[in-house]
Amino acid sequence: MRNTVHKSLKHLRSSSHLRLKRKPIQNQIPGKITYVGEETTEQTVINVISYNEDKVIYHNNCPVEKVLELITHESEFKHWINFVGVHNVEELGKLGNLLNIHPLVLEDIANTKQRPKLDEFEDYVFLALKMVFHNENELLIKNHFGLVFNRSYIISFQQSQDSIFNSIRERIHNKVGRIRMRGTDYLFYALIDAVVDNYYNVIETIEEKTQDLEDRILLDANNASTSEIQLLKREILSIRKAIFPIKELINKLQLSKHVLYDASTKAYIADLYDHILQVTENVDIYREIVWGLLEIYMGSLSNKMNEVMKVLTIMSTIFIPLTFIAGIYGMNFEYMPELGFQSAYFFVLGLMLILTLGLIFYFRKKKWF
Repeated sequence: MRNTVHKSLKHLRSSSHLRLKRKPIQNQIPGKITYVGEETTEQTVINVISYNEDKVIYHNNCPVEKVLELITHESEFKHWINFVGVHNVEELGKLGNLLNIHPLVLEDIANTKQRPKLDEFEDYVFLALKMVFHNENELLIKNHFGLVFNRSYIISFQQSQDSIFNSIRERIHNKVGRIRMRGTDYLFYALIDAVVDNYYNVIETIEEKTQDLEDRILLDANNASTSEIQLLKREILSIRKAIFPIKELINKLQLSKHVLYDASTKAYIADLYDHILQVTENVDIYREIVWGLLEIYMGSLSNKMNEVMKVLTIMSTIFIPLTFIAGIYGMNFEYMPELGFQSAYFFVLGLMLILTLGLIFYFRKKKWF
């Protein structure tokens, strides 16, 4: 557990360093495509799935020029273009120019620190959001994700390749569900739904971490540390920052009257809003729980300190009268009547013993220990 916490703290420090080092570049020309984010060696890959109700065609490692050709000459298909590697601003710019995507949209796609947002243009819609998940070391990863769609195609822009959309690819391949029979607006909904569904996995991991930490604190506060609590609190705040704006965007989608949204798809978007609402409520619940854990932890440490102080106080109280007696008979007066008694030494020791037992009995009766 300590190793995990150490790795997590190191990961957070590294992320903080990168945030400070890679702030959005100031005084740039609006619409200039500038990658803002962590350095990466991810290879840029463009894969296209062209589909209709009867057929699916896969175009892997597709050059940018061929994307326009597919959209132009295969109009009987709907096209899902998956662009992986938004750090490659050259390829991103070429694709945007070929498909007439606004430069400000391309700028937002290349900026991985961009807040989730929704922009509706006359002939296409742009949505930016965050894909959140835990890696194999249970470290929180946030990836920037963008969607652009119109009647004939939808483009998904990803920082790196992942498996979140594998289920959608399988549904398209096996003709399961409604994607093959519906328009690109339904695929647009399905991709957002896959991202939101993955939030549930993140929440489950947070729930497990919270319960484990709570059990250890309640069992013994020494089993946990403030760094673990602060790490979990920071992780929840990071998730909250990524997820909460999406609730507003999905609500905006519900209310939108853009021509690209079919009326039948609006019902699914309304259901999607219920899902994101549940996710955000759970995030707030665990946020409050973690704040409570910090109070419980500090209270447990305070109680332990009080127990230690109580023991020390009882011991001091027992030894005060003994020290007083020893101090009196430690004085070097010549005429002390008790010095002449043959059993004076044993009498004083017995008096000390009686006082000690009497005080112990008194403290036990008062239930002080």
